[in-house]
Amino acid sequence: MLIGIALIAFLGYYLYWRSQARQTYEVEVETFPIPTDQASIDRGKILVEIVRCTECHGKDLSGTVWIDSLLTGTFGPANLTTGENGTARFTDEDFIQAIRNGVGPNGKPLVYMPSNFYQPLSQEDLGDIIAYVKSLPPSTEPGPPNTIGPLAWGIVMKNPQALPAVKLIDHDQTAVPLSPDPSDTLAYGAYLALPCKSCHGDDFGGMPLLERLGVSSPNITPYNMGDWTEEQFFTAMREGETPDGTFIPQSLMPWMAIGQLTDEELHAIYVYLQSLPSVADREGIEFQDTGG
Repeated sequence: MLIGIALIAFLGYYLYWRSQARQTYEVEVETFPIPTDQASIDRGKILVEIVRCTECHGKDLSGTVWIDSLLTGTFGPANLTTGENGTARFTDEDFIQAIRNGVGPNGKPLVYMPSNFYQPLSQEDLGDIIAYVKSLPPSTEPGPPNTIGPLAWGIVMKNPQALPAVKLIDHDQTAVPLSPDPSDTLAYGAYLALPCKSCHGDDFGGMPLLERLGVSSPNITPYNMGDWTEEQFFTAMREGETPDGTFIPQSLMPWMAIGQLTDEELHAIYVYLQSLPSVADREGIEFQDTGG
């Protein structure tokens, strides 16, 4: 009898998983011209590191395997290069839909695609990211087959970030915004700092554990950074060293890419971060110093 109950429970959970993860979305996507000039492609290369595409899909964006076992299945971020195993058949609309809505070309929700962080990207920045991805040489890597097994179902279903298209994305928000006017320093800085939220939290007060990296992320509100000068902030963003001599590992924060932003852009981020409410440190949050 217990075996029968277990099988019924297993079947019920499987059907619930299917209803959530395999539903089809018909998304109205606002399209716009994707640039092809080298300046846009170069800018896109910087942005894919800042918004952490390379953290999941690999440095060359050819895909990585996260888990591989009988019970979990095989899963990992896909090959994004222009090869047959990647995005060779993607249209511009497919790229926009995947990045902003977390929905693949087949209309199915993408697993662990953090589109809720990317939906606010402007036309300019989203266009540059897509331009860079489309410029990549094709990779022959097959990419993971993404056959999610029973143990992975539970992980995915209990974490809203695992299925953003289902739980976090407003699919009626079709308009792709334009970048704020750089002359509005606070608004421009707030926009440029959006990618920081994926690690430092919505209030920039840090997070006790970033599961994907296995470390905490620091509080970057004025509680900790209020006495940083703009010069010190620039040094941290371009050399990876904080005022107290702590080294920020590139593997944990892409300061080499962030450091390629213009002085105007870094100034706007600094001004915005200094304008934030001061948030007290949460337990377990600290800079991760590897000694350089």
